[in-house]
Parts: sequence; C-alpha cells; structure tokens
Amino acid sequence: MKTGNKKIILFLIVVLLLAAFFFIGKLLYTDSSEKEAASVEMDQWLYGITVDDCWYDDVETEAVIDAIRDMPMKPTVRIVMSKEIPAPDYKALFSQIHEVAYVMACPVDSSDMGFYKDEQDYLKRFQDAYSVLKPYIDLWEIGNEINGVEWIGQEPELIVKKAWAANDWLRSQGARTALTMYYDRPEEQDMFQWMDENLPESLSRSVDFALISYYEDDNEGYIPEWSRIFPAFEAVFPDAKVGFGECGNTAKDATEDSKLRMSRFYYTMEPPSEHYIGGCFWWNWVQDCVPHKGNAVYEGINRWMRESADFPRIINE
Repeated sequence: MKTGNKKIILFLIVVLLLAAFFFIGKLLYTDSSEKEAASVEMDQWLYGITVDDCWYDDVETEAVIDAIRDMPMKPTVRIVMSKEIPAPDYKALFSQIHEVAYVMACPVDSSDMGFYKDEQDYLKRFQDAYSVLKPYIDLWEIGNEINGVEWIGQEPELIVKKAWAANDWLRSQGARTALTMYYDRPEEQDMFQWMDENLPESLSRSVDFALISYYEDDNEGYIPEWSRIFPAFEAVFPDAKVGFGECGNTAKDATEDSKLRMSRFYYTMEPPSEHYIGGCFWWNWVQDCVPHKGNAVYEGINRWMRESADFPRIINE
C-alpha cells in the first residue's frame, strides 16, 4: 500500500474515533442533564392529588386527564393501585397521567397490606409493577400508613419487614421512595412512640420522602399542632423531605363548603418545618373535582396551590 493511502486511511480512522467519542459523550451528558433537571423540578414542591380506583364506572379517563392538564401547576399524582388489578392493566392509566403530571405509585394501599402474607409476596407486587410501569413513575410509596395495624391486621414487625424489602429493592434499582405514616390522636395511638418502638434506622434513613396521612373526619375534627409535629417528624427522618401523604374531607355529610375549607387549610399551610415540601394528595380528588369545568372544589384546590407557590423553598440536599 502506498504511503499516501496509509496516511489517508489513518486520518479517516482518527476522525471516526473522535466522532464516536463525541457522540457517546453527548448522549451521556444529555441523559444526566435531563435526569438532574427532572429531579430538581420535582424536589421544589409537591402539588399532590390522589387518583384511586373508585371512579372507573362513573368517569371517563379522558375527563381525568383533561382536569389534570388544566391545573395551574404540574401536580404529582398519587395513583393508588388495587390488589385485584394486575400491574400490566394499569399501563394505559399510568402512561396517560405521566404525560401531564409527575406520578407517585402506591402499589399497595394500607387497606390491602394484610393481603400480602410475607415480605416476598409484598415485594413481588412492587417488582411486577416496576417491570411494566417504571417509565411512568417518579416516586414509589413503599409503605402506606404502616402504623395502621388496627386495619392492616398484621404485627408491626412483619409490616416493617415488607416496607423495608420494597424500599431496599427499589433503591437498588435507582428509584426514589416515600414512606407514609398515619397520624392519630395521641390518646388513640402515639405515632412517635410507634416509630420509636418499630421503625429501624435502616429504613427511616433510607427513604427520600417521609409523609403523614391525616383525616380530620376520622378524628372528630381534631387538628394537631403541626408546627410541633413536623419538626419532630423530621428528626425521625433526617435525610428525607417531609409533607402530607393524604388528606381529604371523606365524611358522608361533607359539603362543598367543608371541602373548600379543609383543602385550603392543608394546601396553604405555611411550611411548619425546614424540609417540608407540601404534598397533601387530596383523597377523592376525582370524585370531588371531575368533571372540572365550573367545579368549585377543583378551582379551590388550584387556587390554594397557586397560593402555596409563594412559600419559601428550603430544599433538603
């Protein structure tokens, strides 16, 4: 081969190698940048609403999607899955909602926790969901109201083992996780005492979000002193962001006025602690807010969300 031809071939090889390195580097940088941007955006504040399975016979999915799309803030939609429905059957709902919102998946609600007899059975539910729903989920609720032993019907040790198994596996996949506790009047159950006795540090220090579920209707209208509770809650979960994982006006005699009053109280609550990031995740959001045109509760929650946008954002790095 002539020397001139060798030089040309060597030059082309160098050019191709440089182009390949540039292309691979660009892909890696883009992927990293997009993930970081999404993380920062979601970390700012959780504008939460809940979508469960109780509306399928009365409301079209398109109506739910339209209502979410028209919200003034990009919400985080907590989708509660039912044990009777296989994970693949949720793919259409999750994918459609994820086009207009962030998604927090709740593969097992506390009302279904007792159905899963051990940690392997429980973990399989999460693994099945992960295998088909992963592209549409930003946050995983690895345990819902885990101190609700009265209705779960299992011992605290087993419940915690199940939540720990789901959390450990999901974090090994690089997923972000949330754990929700149920707040009751202290004379009924002391949430802090329960956590002190049952919640290992290996779990409390390894979730990204620690949330509190609270319903005034279940507690005779009792309103806890949240400015005292959330700082103490943060001390249990020092590496997590905190907020409300559920709230709502679920009483049978609930009115439009009572729903507006209650939703305003929670969505516009000024941060009661350093790492508070909102949430709320109004229960019965579909039933209360869809159809959304001219719906006073829908418009009220949107208004409260806009008001909370003015709160200072203190991010737990």
